[in-house]
Amino acid sequence: METALITAGGNSVTIMSTLLTEVGGKHNESVLALEREILQYPQVEPETKHYFAHGTYTREMLIPKGLVLTGKMHKNSCINILSAGKMLIFTDEGSREISAPHTFVSSPVLKKAGYALEDCVFINVFPWDGVKTVEQLEDELVIPGNQAAGLLESF
Repeated sequence: METALITAGGNSVTIMSTLLTEVGGKHNESVLALEREILQYPQVEPETKHYFAHGTYTREMLIPKGLVLTGKMHKNSCINILSAGKMLIFTDEGSREISAPHTFVSSPVLKKAGYALEDCVFINVFPWDGVKTVEQLEDELVIPGNQAAGLLESF
C-alpha cells in the first residue's frame, strides 16, 4: 500500500480527482498514476492490526484524516468495511463518498484508492488457510507489482 498525508489547502482531493480522471477510463492505470504521484510525498504507514479466526484473516487499518492511499491488487475478491469515519473511495465502480458503517465487495485484480475525509477505521476480510505469518498471507493474497503490470496490459 502506498500512502501520503497531503493536507495543505485540500490539494489531496484535487490531486486525487485529477489523476483518477485523466487516464481515460482505465481504472487500474488511473490508480497507478495516483500512486506514482503520492510516492513523491513522505510516506505514512497507517496503524494496522491483524486478526485470525476460523477460516478468516481480517486486517484493520486506522487511517488518519487527510491520508491519500492506494491498495495492493488482490488475487481474489475481498470484503471491505468502513467501520468508522468518512472516506472518498475510487473503485472500478467510480468515485464516491462513503460513511461508516459501510460494507462493499471489491473485485479481484482491482487497485483501490482512497482519501480519508475523517479519521477512519477500514477493514479487509480474506479467507485464511492457517499460514503462520502476515508475509505468507500476502504471498497468497496479493499480486506482486511486476506481475500486476503485466495484468494491466491485458485489460
